[in-house]
Amino acid sequence: MTEDGGNAFPAIGVTGSPDPASVHEVNERFFGMLGMARRAGKTLIGTEPALTGVRGKNKPALVVISSFASENTKNKIIAKCDHYGVPFVVVDVDGEELGRRLGKTGFVAASAVLDPALAKEIANACTCKGRKSPSDGDGSTGNRG
Repeated sequence: MTEDGGNAFPAIGVTGSPDPASVHEVNERFFGMLGMARRAGKTLIGTEPALTGVRGKNKPALVVISSFASENTKNKIIAKCDHYGVPFVVVDVDGEELGRRLGKTGFVAASAVLDPALAKEIANACTCKGRKSPSDGDGSTGNRG
């Protein structure tokens, strides 16, 4: 969250069930940054750990949600993120692939990123036509993708 209480990534979060335009494509940079966050110990992997983090004292800087997760799971995570003011992004990545990239076996519906700098880079690595990226402060969008 920013000092004024707003989400750090206002262009990323969506309200309610995501429509196809709000599901972001990803590239290898996204997976690289997400893997770096995992190796640094700055991720909570899985739906329940992510939700626990969102409800906890030290909120995640970003929640990554697989578009392949069930509608109920996506809506639950999105509602909690909206309620607690945690930014999130719904990405067009199969949960099996997301889990594999995070070093887990099986389907991973969501992961929370705890480090703000890594979260910003992960958000910038998402690509979607017409999407505004959070600014790096230097006037660029930071989407090097």
